[in-house]
Amino acid sequence: MMIKDEIHGTVEFNELEGMIIDTPEFQRLRRIKQMSITYLVYPGANHTRFEHSLGTAYLSWVIANRLGFEEDEARKVKLAGLLHDIGHTAFSHEGEDVLKKYIGDHERIGKRKIVEGNIADIISENYKVDEILNKYGNIIESDLGSDRMDYLKRDALNTGVAYGIIDIDRIVHTLCIEEDELCIGKGGLEAAEYLLVARFMMFSTVYMHKTVRIATTMLYRAIEGAISDNTLKAKDFIELDDAGALVAMSKSEKGGKYANAILQRKLYKEVCSFLKEGFEDPKRIETEISKKLGCDIIVDYPQQFFKPIELKVKTNDGLKPITKLSKLVQSLKKAEEERMRVLVLADEKIRNEYGDKIRKLVSNEMGSN
Repeated sequence: MMIKDEIHGTVEFNELEGMIIDTPEFQRLRRIKQMSITYLVYPGANHTRFEHSLGTAYLSWVIANRLGFEEDEARKVKLAGLLHDIGHTAFSHEGEDVLKKYIGDHERIGKRKIVEGNIADIISENYKVDEILNKYGNIIESDLGSDRMDYLKRDALNTGVAYGIIDIDRIVHTLCIEEDELCIGKGGLEAAEYLLVARFMMFSTVYMHKTVRIATTMLYRAIEGAISDNTLKAKDFIELDDAGALVAMSKSEKGGKYANAILQRKLYKEVCSFLKEGFEDPKRIETEISKKLGCDIIVDYPQQFFKPIELKVKTNDGLKPITKLSKLVQSLKKAEEERMRVLVLADEKIRNEYGDKIRKLVSNEMGSN
């Protein structure tokens, strides 16, 4: 199977891999957008988990070969990369944010899909299923793993921003395994810095864009509402795709108004915003103001996107954390904190009518903490 990929060019898959790609479980990923509802802000962001999974498989294969794996072992790494997102629910990570408390995260769901049914039958023709699971996380999921390198470059291309441009070739050719960890040689330090900065910039300006956040918090309420009034069960989102889930939620008594607003792009507007520091108990403030005004007010508290950076650099003095060697990387956590703001949101009509009153009530509520 030869596939022309927008990032990596012509990518080849053998017969076993092609059989997995052709399963209904994998084909479903064509209908799960990689960036959930970000297309409401960046119209080009319609790429899917399908092509990202193909790209991650390819990069996993390239890295495994660069590290000197035997071909059979490299094939297992490629399979792990191919299947790393098979468990995603509708709306990708944004759906998972709500659904994981009911059904677990996509890793747990994916593991179940891999060990049962069509995919398990295909893998077992050549390998033990356990050989594919939980074995190659470093290569796929680490700070410089195939998953991150693919999604940053792919998301940047499809949103039209310049922040995700990274030197994949340089990173791959300076990777090494030391003490069972995926590390980078000192010659790749600048390329690694650039990737970590690119990730920060993509989160700060694209993934956490104000309007993306507004659409996402409305999506959360659509999902919660549809589950609470039994329009859908949480497990339904494992098989539904994005479009099917939105249409189904639009019929929900509690979540329908949010789903329909997303379908029509009638999004809530920012009334005011506040620094995250000192803003306590947003849910209480949201409830109190909504009750006082008799209308729907949303207080969206920003999620932390900065994960601890564990990458190590191979130096003449042994392995050193990149956070110790790079002041640039050290600065990213502080920069995130400075950019985080709490958004107070309402329907445009409500904002126009009650905007000043909402701002005053929120300020009073904060002052009473």
